[in-house]
Amino acid sequence: MVVQIPSWLSWYKKPEYRDIKEYSAYASAGTRPLSPNPGGHNGCIPSRLKLDRILANKTCSPMSLYDFYMYLKYIEFSAENLEFYIWFKHYETAFAKGLTSVNDRDYGSIPSAQESMSSVDQFKRQNAMFNASVADKPDPLDEDSDSDPELAETLNRISALISADALCPRSGACPSPLTLTPDKNLNITACTSTSAPATLKLLNPGPITRHELDTVITLFLIPGAEKELNIPASLRSRALSDLQKSSDPAALKPIADHIYGLLRNCSHRNFVRLGVGNGTFETICVATIMGVLNLLAGYLVVLCRAFLPFRGANTRWEAFAGWPFWWLGLSLILSGLRGSCFFLLLFSRRQRLPWERFDDTESSLSNSGGFLTALSRLMIFDRRLRIKEKHLRMLQRKIVLQSLAGGSVFATIWVAVFIFLPVWKEIVR
Repeated sequence: MVVQIPSWLSWYKKPEYRDIKEYSAYASAGTRPLSPNPGGHNGCIPSRLKLDRILANKTCSPMSLYDFYMYLKYIEFSAENLEFYIWFKHYETAFAKGLTSVNDRDYGSIPSAQESMSSVDQFKRQNAMFNASVADKPDPLDEDSDSDPELAETLNRISALISADALCPRSGACPSPLTLTPDKNLNITACTSTSAPATLKLLNPGPITRHELDTVITLFLIPGAEKELNIPASLRSRALSDLQKSSDPAALKPIADHIYGLLRNCSHRNFVRLGVGNGTFETICVATIMGVLNLLAGYLVVLCRAFLPFRGANTRWEAFAGWPFWWLGLSLILSGLRGSCFFLLLFSRRQRLPWERFDDTESSLSNSGGFLTALSRLMIFDRRLRIKEKHLRMLQRKIVLQSLAGGSVFATIWVAVFIFLPVWKEIVR
């Protein structure tokens, strides 16, 4: 009989960092198999924060789909993976429900690699429009493209699927996955609440056209495109060959599966690794230093009680004077080692994560110098935000309790060590 340890008793450990370029190269070459369980045996990624829930828009800030996109865009520089995968799942669902206007007679309309290279420069100029539409969060209806309206519509469709407007309401309830409504309008169901709209309307709702499929192929699959996917050449050539004969999403599924593997086993791990942390590097360093100082203060207090005013002046129970210092000190250090600030964890607050600072205007101190920039990012100066994702709050409370428990065990051990030292014996006069 196998005894399963409750999740709240399992020690949380940050996921290991994986370099997206290195991992993609290994996966493409077949020298490293994709991990079957990115959470690992130690439960470093809770089930409620798995990639599938994020892609289904069932999580809230700072673990939402939009946060994941911003991380990929500004930290990992692989946003094209999420853009393509989200579009593919939308296209696959639309194709299955008969909401596409792609016909068999259009088989030959897909451009070859040589024919499409002439249009790559045009796509590069217009990719800036898509980046601005997601980073600055404007209304997709306000977008305009003079040179290629089909490209603008495709980019805006992808932008709307990842838009920050689909964030969860304050209640944190996110029951609905990505769906297509029965009225045959392409919609993404967002978090339902009385204070938030039930659906997010996409730009120009309607069937996906063959031109949009051609646009996506040229934008993501043709060699040399700015959003070219980092995929094996064999996958690319086979997909382009199959799409010359059929418009079925099955032709793109091997590529989508490869991209999903990169997202699941590499990008998502790194995203959770950063997202679980609630403080900046500067804040965590200060908190960890405070923890070390508390440990040293505990030793100093006990030694002073043992030898001052003279050896044997106090009873052995004075060793408990160092317990609070050791307890708090190690609790701060254990939290810091897992990327969190102990004090912020107590109040379910966090500082802005690295990708969120690209959405917000830094203070004037950020341009004044390195020291002032670091000082402005300390907890007492930086803006503190509420953690909306309830499962992340639960995980961070788990980190707090584990840190406190670890600190208490450490402090008790040291008290026991000092109690049995001979320095507490009375001196015979």
